[in-house]
Amino acid sequence: MMITMKAKNNEFLTVNEFAELIGCHPNTIRNMIRTGRLSAFRTGNGDRASYRIARSETQRLAIVDLDKVVNNLIEERSKK
Repeated sequence: MMITMKAKNNEFLTVNEFAELIGCHPNTIRNMIRTGRLSAFRTGNGDRASYRIARSETQRLAIVDLDKVVNNLIEERSKK
């Protein structure tokens, strides 16, 4: 029996595909997964293991980053 994982738009990306999509290095994506900033699941085990990331994570990541930018702007303005 095969189990299929589904995202909102039924698409998962590899680390390299996700990195290319958002314009950063694959190691940055791996670090984001390790620190919990990006959700992913691991496929395989040992040296051949890799991650899969839902394409919908790009939207969640953008919202989180936008919120951080807004909070930083508010903090800077309150110091003046």
